Amino acid sequence: MLIVDDTEANIRLLSHVLRGDGFNIIAAFNGEDCLELARERKPDLILLDVMMPDVSGFDVCKQINLDPELKDIPVIFLSALTEIKDKVEGFEVGGVDYITKPFQKDEVLARIKTHLSLSQLQKERDERIEILKKREQELRDLNVKKDDLVRMVSHDIRNPITGIIGLSKLMRVQQGISEEDRISMLKVMEESGNKLLDLVKKVLDNDAKSKKLDEFIFINTDVVQLIEKVISINSPKAILKDIQLSFHSELLMNEFLLDPIKMEIAINNLVSNALKFTSSNGIVLVSMSNTDEDLIIKVIDNGIGIPDSMQKQILLPGGNELHSQAGTDGELGSGLGLHVVKNYVEAHNGDILVESSENVGTTFTVRIPIKEKD
Repeated sequence: MLIVDDTEANIRLLSHVLRGDGFNIIAAFNGEDCLELARERKPDLILLDVMMPDVSGFDVCKQINLDPELKDIPVIFLSALTEIKDKVEGFEVGGVDYITKPFQKDEVLARIKTHLSLSQLQKERDERIEILKKREQELRDLNVKKDDLVRMVSHDIRNPITGIIGLSKLMRVQQGISEEDRISMLKVMEESGNKLLDLVKKVLDNDAKSKKLDEFIFINTDVVQLIEKVISINSPKAILKDIQLSFHSELLMNEFLLDPIKMEIAINNLVSNALKFTSSNGIVLVSMSNTDEDLIIKVIDNGIGIPDSMQKQILLPGGNELHSQAGTDGELGSGLGLHVVKNYVEAHNGDILVESSENVGTTFTVRIPIKEKD
């Protein structure tokens, strides 16, 4: 507690009273020293005399309330001025109480304890408000991530399911399908269904293990198997659009430290988008290679391409204009932004680049630094 009075005897008396009740005391004899000590020691409360030779207590209190570091410290005026107008002025400049001299020990202690309790309650209230604000923002962020995840999984599932439905319809209405082709289509449908079920299970398991939607679980991952799953999931759509969907690997090693769920979702979205914007008889190729430093995954198509005006924005939040357009076979847009894919790649400390020419094709390149395996 800081006592401010230009009379040493008053400070000694107050200090004796307050120390006897367990308070730690610091003292100042003028307004300038009061402000300096308050900034340095941050007292819980200031007992401030009004009539001082250099600066009045009222002016000191004004400066305290204008200082962001000091304004929350309660100030109690302790003065021989007993006029109502003086007391009113004390409250107007920011004092929380006004005690007239000569003071009564019990009254001073009671008022000090009351205002210390009120000050502590105010601090606790402010802290709780800040905690609630942070939690509210965290919930907003989690809801955004949850919505992005739901959109991504929905996007991952939509194309394969559309392909499976399309193949089943083709088998039902088209005459003259050979037994060999029929068995092949059924096999693709079965494998795609199993891969979709596996994807859903993994996403649910991953979410159960992860307390936060943005938490990543890095494990040693066979990326060849991962890409083969992506190819299998998207095969029905490729067959229906008569697109050659293929995978080429020049890897020097197969296992890398990744979050397999997030990476599968990211690559699957790139492949399904490539199929969406590639016409019949087109080509979609997934290629993989690695250097000593990086894993490199490319998704290449000879589709409709991306206009130059959109290429700088397409990986940014809100840059999903292209994906809200219908595909080459009228596929509905998902509204999914590639910025989510970008976020997943960047969570691996990687980056994603796009190169595209209209009516020529598009290449997305994912480059991920190689981490040491567990």
